[in-house]
Amino acid sequence: MNQNSSNWPSNPSGRFRTVLADPPWDIQQQGERGAARHYNLMSLERIKAMPVGDLAAPDAHLWLWVTNATLRDGYDVAEAWGFTVRSPLTWIKFRMGLGKYLRNSTEHLLFATRGRAPVNFRSQPTWINAPVQEHSRKPDEQYAVIERISHGPYLELFARRRPPSNADWSVWGNEINSDISVPGYPVPSYRSEVDDCG
Repeated sequence: MNQNSSNWPSNPSGRFRTVLADPPWDIQQQGERGAARHYNLMSLERIKAMPVGDLAAPDAHLWLWVTNATLRDGYDVAEAWGFTVRSPLTWIKFRMGLGKYLRNSTEHLLFATRGRAPVNFRSQPTWINAPVQEHSRKPDEQYAVIERISHGPYLELFARRRPPSNADWSVWGNEINSDISVPGYPVPSYRSEVDDCG
């Protein structure tokens, strides 16, 4: 049964009801070094220490991107942020990837909740098939899935571009003019400032 807005608990705090995050996992110790050529990485402890729980409403959803190598870490991060993982949504790329043991052709978007956060749509399968674009770019289809299942207002952490959506999205990241600040995690306002820093 679908939930509508009248069934959603009130949100007097004005915080975000849905958070999407694609952390720059530092997984070099596991043999994957490609990401460091594209962006600065963060340690697992630094990611876990982010005050995401303070940004999210008491009743909220979290959508957290993980690779096959960081799948276990994703559960720990969700828990550190105050969420419980309910299900993975697997992005099937249908393109041969890299990997030390098996060739990675998937990534996962962990769906997690906290409090009384109803799901709007219960017919979403646990996979999506979407084309691969430039390094680390997640499929635009993610926004339609998230908006179908979760209420806004929405926040995307580690955003690299504005969501292609008319929904109420705010963004934070070091490659975009951020809408919010995250205490203890300063980012430059514009990409040119990132380039100037080196």
